[in-house]
Amino acid sequence: MVWFKKRPRTLGKTDKKRALPTILAAGLLLLGLVWLFTNKETKGFLESKGLHFTQAKDLISSFTSKEQSSKAVKKIIKKDTALTKQLTKAELLKIDTLKSKIEFLTIDNAEGKNALLTFFQALDKASDSLFHVWYYGDSQIEGDRITQDLRLLLQKRFGGSGQGLITLNDVASYRYIETKTKGLAKYNVFINRKTSGFGFNGVKYKAAVTDTVQTGSYATLKIFPGLSFQRAYLFYGNSKAGKITTTIDKNKTQTIDIPEGQSMGKVLLSNAPFKEITVQFNLPGTDLYGYVLEGNKGIYLDNCGIRGHSGDGLFNIQNAAIQQQASAFNTKLIVFQYGNNAIPYIRGEQHAAQVGNEFYKLFVKFKKALPNVSILVVSGGDMGRIIDEKAVSYPQAATLALELEKAAAKAGCAYFDLYALMQREGGIAGWVKKGRASLDGHLSAYGQQFFANALYNELLKEYEIYRISKNKQHQ
Repeated sequence: MVWFKKRPRTLGKTDKKRALPTILAAGLLLLGLVWLFTNKETKGFLESKGLHFTQAKDLISSFTSKEQSSKAVKKIIKKDTALTKQLTKAELLKIDTLKSKIEFLTIDNAEGKNALLTFFQALDKASDSLFHVWYYGDSQIEGDRITQDLRLLLQKRFGGSGQGLITLNDVASYRYIETKTKGLAKYNVFINRKTSGFGFNGVKYKAAVTDTVQTGSYATLKIFPGLSFQRAYLFYGNSKAGKITTTIDKNKTQTIDIPEGQSMGKVLLSNAPFKEITVQFNLPGTDLYGYVLEGNKGIYLDNCGIRGHSGDGLFNIQNAAIQQQASAFNTKLIVFQYGNNAIPYIRGEQHAAQVGNEFYKLFVKFKKALPNVSILVVSGGDMGRIIDEKAVSYPQAATLALELEKAAAKAGCAYFDLYALMQREGGIAGWVKKGRASLDGHLSAYGQQFFANALYNELLKEYEIYRISKNKQHQ
C-alpha cells in the first residue's frame, strides 16, 4: 500500500474571482440589516413582533460595566486602589507574601481601616519614647503567664526594660519577682463589684489605719536576676495625706510625703539597681494600685489578670479613671483575652450570642473612653473534658470564639483566633498530648510560649505590611 500526502489547496485565479462577489454580497446584506433596524418605521414594526437590535453603544456600555464591576471587586480585596498604584511590584509581592503567612490575626475594622494603627505608630517611636500595653485576662494570664513571654519578645525588638505594672501581691508566682504584703486589704472588680476607685488593672489595696509608720501596713518586692529596669514607682489614687517609708536592701531608708486629693499619682520609690524594697504605709484611705517598673523608653506590657474573671467586672472601672491613667501611662494598645471561664456554662448558640454581646459592650466601653487607642481581642482557647475515657472539646468553645470574632469586628477591634490556632494542631486533645495545655484549657509554660510566639509573629508581619505602605498611605 502506498501512502502519499494530499497537497494543500492553493487559491487560484478562479477562486479569487469567486471570492470577491461573495464579500460584496455579504457587505450589502449587512448594510441592509443595519438600515432595517435603524429605520424608525421598520424598527418599530420589528420590535412590536419581539425582535430587538442592540445598539453598538449599548454593547460598549455593557462591557464597560463588567470591567468596572471587576475593578470594584479588586478594590475591595486590596482595600486601597490609590495606594496599590503607588507601590512597586516588589513591595506588592512582599505584602502578598506576608499576608499569605498570617493565619489567625485580623486587623481590618468595619471601615476597612487598620485597627492596630495607633499601636504600630507607637512601635515606630519606641526607640525614642515610652508607651504601655494593657493586657486583660483571667487565670490564663495571672502571675504574668503569657505576658512575660510576649513582653520579652516585644522588648527585644522594640526596646524597654521593666515589668510594667505589678500588683502588690498575687497568689500566682512570677518569673522575675516575688511579692508579699501585710495589713493590706485587697479588692478586685470581679469579687468586690460594689467597690469603686479601681485602677486600670481592676485591682486596689487599702492600708490599715495606724498612728505610726513602724506598726503600719507594708509591702515587699524582691527582684530576681534577669529582670532589668531603671526605676521603681508606687502607683496610687484618691489620696489622703500621709507618708510612706521605703527600705532598700534592708539598709537604706527614706520617708516620702503623699499629698491630699490626688485622683492619681505615681511616686518614685527608688532607682535601680536593688534586690529588695519594702514600703511601709501610713496612708489610711488612699487607694494603692501597685508597683511600676520602667525604663526610659520602649514598650511595657502591663499584666491585668484576675483569676476567675470573665471581663464583666471591668465595667466597674470609671471611664474618667481609664482616660486619666491611659494618658499618664501613654497607653497605645489594649488586649482582652477572655472566654474560657464562660465556655462550660454556655447552653447553646443563642446563649453564646448573648455572651458575645456582653463582650461587645465591654469593647465599646473602652473604645469610647479611649478612641485613639488600639484594641486587640484574643479569643478563648479550646478546653475539654473526659467522655468515655477520651478528651473531648466543649462544643461551645467554637461557638464562643465565633461570637467573640463578631463582637470584635462590630466594635472595630483587631482579633486573634487562639481557638483556631489550637485546632490547627488537634485542639485541646492535641495540645494536652504535646504538653502545651491541661484539659481545662490552661496553657503550660511551653504552651504559653508557643502562643506568645504565634501572636508576636503575626503582629510583626502586619506591622511590616504597615511599614511598607505607611509613607505612601499617610503622606
